[in-house]
Amino acid sequence: MGRQIAIDLSDEMEKKFMEFLSSKGDIVLIFHWSKNRRLNLLNKFPKKGVGNFFFLIWNKKFKFKPNFVEIKPEYRKGKYKFGLINSGVPVIEFSRASEKYPGRLYWEKYFTNQNLDYDVEEFEKWYDVIVKWIKKNCKYNHGVYKG
Repeated sequence: MGRQIAIDLSDEMEKKFMEFLSSKGDIVLIFHWSKNRRLNLLNKFPKKGVGNFFFLIWNKKFKFKPNFVEIKPEYRKGKYKFGLINSGVPVIEFSRASEKYPGRLYWEKYFTNQNLDYDVEEFEKWYDVIVKWIKKNCKYNHGVYKG
């Protein structure tokens, strides 16, 4: 069973959201694609645009060993050859809204075939703090928190 919340954040709200996350620990964004099987870490959200839609939020308090899969050439996005497998790792998926669909914050919590190798209760507390911030700082409109 996963947990998610629909979001639609402006550039300014993304900046405030990242400031909030940074105030809660050693938090970084992981860009899902990689050139060389290494984590592509970001300290802020890049400008919106093609290829900058999906990120993983990682609280470094929860350790994990990255696992990459090579992307078939016909599915590669520009220069990126590898994708991070994020199933079973302690991250929160962040996707930006598009013209057709809202974005979301998603944690797979038990929605995986593998045992989670991190403190799930502690991670859930962290996830709940993030959701609480979204609900406090964004307006709820037709199932989506907008800000």
